[in-house]
Amino acid sequence: MRTCPYCGMEYPDDATVCATDGESLMPQLPDLRLEKDQREWIEKSLQWLMTEFGADYFLRHQTVLPQESFFPDKYDGTEESVLKVVNRVCSYMDVNPDLVEVEFFIDQDDMASKYRLGGSDNRSGAAGLYSGTSDKTKQKISINESVMKNSDKLVATVAHELGHVILLGGGKISHEDEDQEYVTDLLTVFLGFGIFTANSTFQFSQWQDNSHFGWRASRQGYMSEEMFAYSLAAYAWMRGETKPSWSKYLTVDVGNYFEKYLKYFEKGGQTLLSRLVPSTVHA
Repeated sequence: MRTCPYCGMEYPDDATVCATDGESLMPQLPDLRLEKDQREWIEKSLQWLMTEFGADYFLRHQTVLPQESFFPDKYDGTEESVLKVVNRVCSYMDVNPDLVEVEFFIDQDDMASKYRLGGSDNRSGAAGLYSGTSDKTKQKISINESVMKNSDKLVATVAHELGHVILLGGGKISHEDEDQEYVTDLLTVFLGFGIFTANSTFQFSQWQDNSHFGWRASRQGYMSEEMFAYSLAAYAWMRGETKPSWSKYLTVDVGNYFEKYLKYFEKGGQTLLSRLVPSTVHA
């Protein structure tokens, strides 16, 4: 729909001028849940990433999908299979796997958090950690064994921690930057892993043992579902993708937000970003 900015009359999308007062019609933009300052932070941060890495670098990275074609190695939750996933993600993010040291840890609070009735763990333990090593030629990432049960969540964790390798290890940002974790989340979108990190933002699952059962909500990452959805919409719009086939892999909530935000970009919503590729439909 299009709206006359003077009288408020609504017209079909193909109309250009108001029949009553002759004013040019404006596209009717969807209502956005995301606050303006959050949208501006995402766009300015994407601009910064574009400056640091370049538009060609951004465009040549494919959107990584939860498909066997991207992760052909058999995954069985063992440390050996995790290391294969790390190597795959390294290859897609242009990180030399020989420079990455991987270790595993157990979240001691995992079982305790499960028995907090009526609540969620709210990131009771980190899914992954990044740290330097005494050998300055290598960077260490640590994987919580709890995420090894879910290959998609594992990919999201590895992508985020390798984002630290790129940004912190590469000297592009520092630990003192208050939003460095959020920028790292955004880098995963920038480099094609947004499906995994967005879908892992919030998960609701059932658990049980010999004497108890229940439901558990968990959070992973720093950006919200809405922030990831807006970032993915900006990602698609800049790449000229009006109906990207990969959006079918998004969870229901993220997918709904994504469709609304992409429509906002397509209908000419105000943005600091520039389209890098002419509009194309990816069926």
